[in-house]
Amino acid sequence: MGSYQIVRSKMEKTRVILTDERLALHVPKTELFNSENLKAMLKEYDFVYIKPDCGRGGKRVILIVSQDDGGYQIYYDTEATKVNKITAAVKFVDKIADGDQFIIQQGINMLRIGRAPFDLRVNVQKPYENWEVTAMIAKMMAPGKVVTNYCQGSTLVDFEQALQQAGLSREKINQVKGLLTDLGERTATVLNDKYHGLRELGLDIALDSGAEPWILEVNTKPKYPKGINKKFDRYRRIIRGNPISTDAKLSDEKI
Repeated sequence: MGSYQIVRSKMEKTRVILTDERLALHVPKTELFNSENLKAMLKEYDFVYIKPDCGRGGKRVILIVSQDDGGYQIYYDTEATKVNKITAAVKFVDKIADGDQFIIQQGINMLRIGRAPFDLRVNVQKPYENWEVTAMIAKMMAPGKVVTNYCQGSTLVDFEQALQQAGLSREKINQVKGLLTDLGERTATVLNDKYHGLRELGLDIALDSGAEPWILEVNTKPKYPKGINKKFDRYRRIIRGNPISTDAKLSDEKI
C-alpha cells in the first residue's frame, strides 16, 4: 500500500476547485492552451503564463507579455524573445510543448521584496482524519527567472518576514495568514471529496498588489526541504507510517 494519491493534471485540479464558489474567487483564469485561447487571454490580460498541464519543478514555463506596439515579449528560462504576431507566439509555445498538453493562466502582479517577486507555499496535511495547515513559506524568484520554484534557484524566506519586507502591517499579515489557512483547508476538503486518497497538498499562492491571494496551482505530494518545519516533518512521518492509498507514485512537483 502507498501513502499518497497523486493527481498530476493542473487543469483537472483547477476544475474541481472551481466548483466551490468561495475558492473560485481566488483562482486566476485558466484555459487549455490553443491559439484561440491564447489570443483571447492576451486581449483580456497584460500577461499570461503558459505551462505543462502535468509539469514538475517549474520546467517549460513560458511568460508572454503584450506590448504597446501590438507585439509580444516571450520569456523562457532566462531568455527573452520579441515576436510581432500571435501566430509566432503560438509557434514558440508549440515547439516547447512538443505535443504535450499545456495550460494558459492569467498573470498576477505578485508582491515583491525589493525588486524580486515572490509567492507562497501553503502546505496542508491529513495525518489522520482532519486536514491542517502545517507550514507556510515564501519563495522569492531568482534573477532572470519566470518561476519561483526552489529547484529553479528561488530563495526561501520566512512567511512573516517576507510579508513585512513587502510592506504589510502586522494586522494585515495576521489577516492574510488567517485567509490562507482557510483557503488551504477548504481546498483540501474540496479536492479530497473528489480524490479520496489525498494526504498532503502544497498550494502555490500569489498575493497581488492588494495582498489578495490567488491559488496558482495545487500539488498533491509536495516537496518541502527537511528540517524547516518540525510539524510538517512529523506529520509526513505519520502519513508515511499509516498508508491508506494504493496510488503511490513519484511526487507531482519539485518545490
